[in-house]
Amino acid sequence: MSSNHDLDIEEKIASLIGAFSHKREVILEVLKRNNYGIDASALELSEMPVIEQQPPLNQPPPQFRQSNNYPSTYSNRQVPQQYHQQPTQYQQYNHQQQPQQQQQQQQNQDKERSELIKDIENLIGNNSLDQSTIYAVYQQSNKSIDQTIKTIKELTFDPNEELKKIEAEIEMRKREEEAILEAKKQKEKQDQQLKLNEQQQQQQQRAEREQQERLREEYERRLVMEHQKKLEIERQEQELARRKKLELEQIMILKKQEEAGLRILQEQREHQEKVRQAKEREEESKKRCKEEEARRAAIRAQEIARMSKKQQLEEEAKRLEQQKRQEAEFMLALETKSKEAKLMQQQTNLLKQKEQENLQLIEKQKKEIYENQIQIDILKLKELESQNQSKAMLEKAQQEIQDLKKKLADGESKFNQETVKKTSDEEELKKQIQELEQQKDILRKQILELEGVQKPRLEQLEQELKNKELELHNTIISNQVSLASSLEENSTDTIVVHWNLENKFEEGTPYWIGVFPTHQPKNDRYLSFKHIEGKEGLVSFSSIIPGHYEARLFKDKYTLIQKSYSVQVGPSVSLSAHVIGDEISVTYKVNSESGANTKDWIGIYHPNQRNKHYIESLYASTSGTITFKSPRVPGLYEVRYFLYPTKYNEQAKFSFEIIDNDKIQVVSETQSCLTLLPDQEFKVEYVVNTTAPSSSDWVGIFPVDEINNKHYIHSKYTSSTASGELTFRAPLKTGDYEARFFSYAKGKYIAHKVSNKFSVFSQSN
Repeated sequence: MSSNHDLDIEEKIASLIGAFSHKREVILEVLKRNNYGIDASALELSEMPVIEQQPPLNQPPPQFRQSNNYPSTYSNRQVPQQYHQQPTQYQQYNHQQQPQQQQQQQQNQDKERSELIKDIENLIGNNSLDQSTIYAVYQQSNKSIDQTIKTIKELTFDPNEELKKIEAEIEMRKREEEAILEAKKQKEKQDQQLKLNEQQQQQQQRAEREQQERLREEYERRLVMEHQKKLEIERQEQELARRKKLELEQIMILKKQEEAGLRILQEQREHQEKVRQAKEREEESKKRCKEEEARRAAIRAQEIARMSKKQQLEEEAKRLEQQKRQEAEFMLALETKSKEAKLMQQQTNLLKQKEQENLQLIEKQKKEIYENQIQIDILKLKELESQNQSKAMLEKAQQEIQDLKKKLADGESKFNQETVKKTSDEEELKKQIQELEQQKDILRKQILELEGVQKPRLEQLEQELKNKELELHNTIISNQVSLASSLEENSTDTIVVHWNLENKFEEGTPYWIGVFPTHQPKNDRYLSFKHIEGKEGLVSFSSIIPGHYEARLFKDKYTLIQKSYSVQVGPSVSLSAHVIGDEISVTYKVNSESGANTKDWIGIYHPNQRNKHYIESLYASTSGTITFKSPRVPGLYEVRYFLYPTKYNEQAKFSFEIIDNDKIQVVSETQSCLTLLPDQEFKVEYVVNTTAPSSSDWVGIFPVDEINNKHYIHSKYTSSTASGELTFRAPLKTGDYEARFFSYAKGKYIAHKVSNKFSVFSQSN
């Protein structure tokens, strides 16, 4: 412990010897007096006079080496001459007696001294020495700033602190090395894992390749086996065909003898079947007549109801005329008051305008009702025409029955001779009976389709008629409350609403009117609303975007009292749609100066579907035409036009229908009787628009009585075309056949359409 203490004393002595020019014994004595405090000792040494020793003649004066670690700004700084030696107490006393000029000079010197010490402190940084000690060191260093900084650093050097820094740096480097080693280990582990993964992937790929190779070999083996089987089947089929040909040649001779009896038996069966069908048709026609009479009675009832409504409208018109006369009398009585007269004149003009509009609307709706009635009459005429056609078909069938009866009477003698061979021909007759039943089913389907096409149209017209009557009813005074809306003359985007509560008005009850899109069923989804006061008045709503709107009158919050008829804001739009193949061509025209906007849009909808739920939509263009892809599903549709900036409030709509015109047929000059020879070439035409064409659509040739659609005789793909023509060769086996169209969209083995029947007979027949 004593050795450490001696070492500290020696370091302090060495530091003070480097800073001052006193002898070692003097410095040690000063340290003892100041309890080995370096600051107090340095202050005392700076005040003690130094006994200067003359250096030898040949020895140069001591010089301090400047350091390059500090700026050279203060290296050659000139310090005033009075700082070369610290003044003694006696000199300070004498200075106090000097004149005021010397005191001012002393203050300047003190200021320069403080600035110098601050510069040195800024260069050194944090230290434990006071300013007087720093200045004493500066004087002892021959007023060299570099030497002063060096000496102060030696005085304030702490080896323990430096050792701690070195140890901390060594510890930090060790940690960095350990982290680097750990990272290397982690990387080695990752590399090993990647190698393992690569090996596993290679093994897996090798196994997959081997499996694919096995599957390929198995597939090739199966192909070879199937090819061999096909060759064997073809050989067997050729052999069977040869044998069948021989058998046919032998059978044909017998068939010629049996043919007469078969024809008579077939005609008898056909006669019975046609008689039965004729009876069924007569019953169906009677049933239709009854339904038609019931429908006519319902239409008569509707007409009576319409006439009563017309009478009500006429009475309303009379009441309006009477009201006009009363208003005219009232206007004559108030001519003397100019201001009130002008006001009342404006109100009467508005009322007259509204009444004229109401009358025009009533006339327009009457015309629409008459037009709908005309359309209903047209449909009735069409139904009568279809009934006449069915009657004509029935008469034709009866004529055929009479002809068959004659033939039957002629062939009875021959039939009695050949009844023995009847049992061998039962299967052929069953096939023909099945064919007749299929034809009967086809006729029934056609009748149902005809009814299915006309009935929805009739229902739609009746629904439109009801809607028009409902709109007409909304314009009439209901429960002694009237509400009418119209467009302002000078502003096409302003809706003016007139209300009249009459005796339904309640004092103190809040009333309000809202403007709603016509298709909006919810009463809280208004476009704009205003509170009203009084029994009667006018209120206007400006800046309404294009679309169809109606006014609704409410009491309290959402208690609906009355609705107005619909009013259209914005320009009118002419709209039409035509189905052309698998496309829908839409033609439109916006009746305004600017025409169609590229931000307008058009949508395809099912009837009664909300405007948000469109099937397909496209933006409009300035050309006036746009083309949609057809939904393909038969039925009724609507095209609706929306003006910008309206989002889901249509400006116009148009109804159209997609009809199922899909068909497939075997081409021949006489479709009713198509006979081919075995292996004869023939063509099949098809047109399909109700399903999307696919490269997997195909046409197959089947026996008429074949139920399983997988057992086709010949087949060909359509190559993704909606219409076309395919060439086939007739089957080698005699019999009745048909072509069937299969749509991949419906199912690979689900027949979409079936062609007409064709028969295959050999030349010997």
